[in-house]
Amino acid sequence: MDENTTLNQENLNETQEKKTVELPALDFFKINFISFLVPLYICLGFFLLFEYGIINIFFSFDSIFHFIMLPVVLFLLYYIYLILLVEFAALWVRRWNKKSPPQQGVFSRVLDDVDSPEGKMMKYYHKRGFIIKFPMWLTSKSPFPWLVNRTLKRIGHNKIGKNVIYCDGYVGLEFTDLGDNVFFYPTAGLSSHAVNTIFGKITMIEVKIGRNTTFYPGDITGPNALTTDDNVIFPNTVLHKNWRGKPGKFYYQGSPGRPIEIKHIKNEPS
Repeated sequence: MDENTTLNQENLNETQEKKTVELPALDFFKINFISFLVPLYICLGFFLLFEYGIINIFFSFDSIFHFIMLPVVLFLLYYIYLILLVEFAALWVRRWNKKSPPQQGVFSRVLDDVDSPEGKMMKYYHKRGFIIKFPMWLTSKSPFPWLVNRTLKRIGHNKIGKNVIYCDGYVGLEFTDLGDNVFFYPTAGLSSHAVNTIFGKITMIEVKIGRNTTFYPGDITGPNALTTDDNVIFPNTVLHKNWRGKPGKFYYQGSPGRPIEIKHIKNEPS
């Protein structure tokens, strides 16, 4: 019994080792060099043009004026770098989408057969997830937080309305449809994909959020969840996969999210 148990465990470990997600070294180099470094070199070229072309050749500015202008120029170049970074990453994603368009549904999580239809789909799904993470992190930590929405729309084919604000939370990288004036407090998050078992099925279905919806801290929203307009999701609420609210109800709390009543107390005159 002990030997059989040991052999079974070894076979299980070997199977699990084969089913890992790896990005080929060549793809890793191309993605990082073209998407992340080329915009940096372009901005470096603009900086050198400013330093040696405009300042030293065409104008004879005082050194004080130069030091005043330098922070402004660096700030502007940082913004240009973020824009170029997003656009170069979006070029890769558009190229991948022609080979394997993003699909919604429940699929087998095939990791060891990239030639099969679902294996190919999972391959490009993981590539999209890899390339968007660095632009997402950099724009979210930058002085230009509105670029987060640009990143999600350009790279992650998300639909994002006007005045959608993510605080320091967890964004949906793809397959999200957010109406106007949606607000996410810190630590709130949503995800359009969920792994049903460790190497079994994966669900990828769009999350749709109605207009004027507010997510408080600790809220979690899963694939195919749907909120209507003017919903308020109170702290630590779980909108699980395929979640739906109740007609005419706007306030939700709990795990899973259930409608609650809000009593409005009028101040009596003293």
